[in-house]
Amino acid sequence: MEKKILKYFNIKKKINFSLNEKWFSSLNNLNDNTLCFLSETTKEEIKKINKKKNLILLLKKKNKKINKTIIQIETRDPKLYFFELVKKLYVPKIKNIKPIIGKNTIISRNSSIGVNVIIGNKTKICSNVVIGDNVKIGNNCLIKSGAVIGQKGFQAIRGEDGNLIEIFHIGGVEIKDYVTIGALNTIAKATLDTTFIDSYNKFDDHIHVAHNATFGKNNIVCAATIFGGSVKIGEKNFFGLNSTIRNFTTIGNSNLVGQGSNVVKDIGNNELVYGNPAIKH
Repeated sequence: MEKKILKYFNIKKKINFSLNEKWFSSLNNLNDNTLCFLSETTKEEIKKINKKKNLILLLKKKNKKINKTIIQIETRDPKLYFFELVKKLYVPKIKNIKPIIGKNTIISRNSSIGVNVIIGNKTKICSNVVIGDNVKIGNNCLIKSGAVIGQKGFQAIRGEDGNLIEIFHIGGVEIKDYVTIGALNTIAKATLDTTFIDSYNKFDDHIHVAHNATFGKNNIVCAATIFGGSVKIGEKNFFGLNSTIRNFTTIGNSNLVGQGSNVVKDIGNNELVYGNPAIKH
């Protein structure tokens, strides 16, 4: 794979390592011997990169502070070319065409289920649910009618010609045990990794969870709440009706977010916030 990547960039250079079978990784889940990219070379990101070895790194301009064991490739738009490479060279692995379904689980009529899907014991999938590829649902869950889990997320960048290109998604969704997913919820799959919802979360109807989001345990989410991409939600939070959580926001534990709130900044623990923008009260 490493030879194909170098050839793509017309680089005639030999490297003394091989990439992993899963040959790419995200900055949030960075692995040795993979292809990755940096849109910005901040101190924090360079520090994270330097903890790894045998990387092929796409970035706008080579940086002397990055370890020599890392192959740096300059490109005008690292993110664009990273995902174009993944789209061009990635070959999906099909582990199971038919879903693996646990004991006493009910799958209602008119539901659609993709490949590489695992559903645990005593879970109920109601009518007209769509479950995409690479989704894992635990035990004792309730997925209400019309929910869509594991479809690609929404993200677009401009190509060389200035036109918008949607980002290629190959990640998945994992939902743990005793989770309720309300009617007409949409849970987008991650770009490269996993959109994750831990046990005992209770989601009302009409909720949207964007790609790469993660939730700890025991959160209550009321109807029409929207979570942007890559949000990190802790445990035991309450989200009032029609709340909006900005992408890349981190929320700690045991917070109350009032209805109609527009959360644009990180929240710690044990706080009451509401308003537009949401502030502490």
